[in-house]
This record gives sequence, structure tokens and C-alpha cells, in this order.
Amino acid sequence: MNKTAAAKQFNDIFITLKEGEKTIFSRIVNKLLQVNLLTKRKPGDTNDYRFILAYKELFESFFVLSDFTLNVHREDEVVHISNDSFYNHMRLRKTESLMILVIRIIYQRKKDFVTLDENVEIFLHEIHEELTRIGFLDHKRITKDKLKPALSFLRNYNIIDFIDKGLHDDARIKIYPTILYVTNLDNIKEVVNKLEGYVEGGVDDNEEIDED
Repeated sequence: MNKTAAAKQFNDIFITLKEGEKTIFSRIVNKLLQVNLLTKRKPGDTNDYRFILAYKELFESFFVLSDFTLNVHREDEVVHISNDSFYNHMRLRKTESLMILVIRIIYQRKKDFVTLDENVEIFLHEIHEELTRIGFLDHKRITKDKLKPALSFLRNYNIIDFIDKGLHDDARIKIYPTILYVTNLDNIKEVVNKLEGYVEGGVDDNEEIDED
């Protein structure tokens, strides 16, 4: 869709909305621009996900005008936006990158054991065990002053959720299917290869990874 067609489509739909619906639309647009990822699985975002699906053409045309693409993955109940000019990439600290990649591996391993309407849940110690397994931690722990900001970062972007402020080993972490659309890696083998690169020390603390 070119921008002229997008502008006409946006105008044709937007003028039919009630004022309350226009307010909801604006709020969701700002949320997507802030956090990128939304999922029906996250409490509080279910209605926003349904609103996007109900007015998909409206959101699509708006984001075309803004040089973004709206991506809807109904099979995983995930919506996210990507910049058509590959702008808005985020520079991540090494701990954040490691958390994303390790959680992606664990999610891949466990997602076939939950029903379609369930989220994958893990314990914090499973993250440490995976990092130890690949040789990154050498039977140590990531310190809480690094771990908490990394996990909070992922929670802020609707990738995981957790409530244990103490970050004990038995803390439960809910992994949303949005994790599938963060790494931009085609399969789990590529995730493992990238982790091995981290273990070998080939990544600086602020390496940029692709995020849609």
C-alpha cells in the first residue's frame, strides 16, 4: 500500500469512529510505539489486542504513513510493529542480550508442553542452569544488580512477566510468545551459535541486536 492509498484508507475509517474509539486508537498506537510488542496473553492487553484485530486496516494505514509495518501473528496472538527503514534498533547490554537468547532457548524447549491458551512458565534457576550448561556462568550466578534490570527490561517490553522482587531461584517467570519476534533468528540452532559467541567473549557490553 502506498502512502496516498494509506491516507485515504485511514481517513475513511477514522471518521467513522466514535470519540471513545478514537481515544482507544491513539492510546494503543502510543503503546505500540513505546513497547513494540503486544500479546493477547498478557493480562491488561487482551482488549487492546482485540481492538487492533477489529480495526486492523486502520492501524495498518496509520503505520504505513509513519514508515512502519503492523505485523499480526494470530497463531501466537502477538502484534508488533517494525520500521521499514530499519531504524529504531535498540542497543542492549550484554546481560539483556543473554537473557533474551537464553529465554528463547528455554521457551523453544517447553512450548510444546503447554496448551494453546497457556503461557510457558519457568523458574529463575532454570536460566542460571542454562547459562551454566553453555559454559557462560561456570557454576556462578549473575549478580542481582545486573539480573534485576535485565529482567525488568524484558518485562517492560512485554516479553516476560515476574513478581518475585527478591529474585530467588524459585521465582516464577512467565514467558510470552512475543519472545519469538524479538531475536530475529530463524531457528534454535542460530540462537545456540550466537550464545556460543557470547561465551567466547566476542560481544561487547552494548552490542546491538535486531528487534522488530
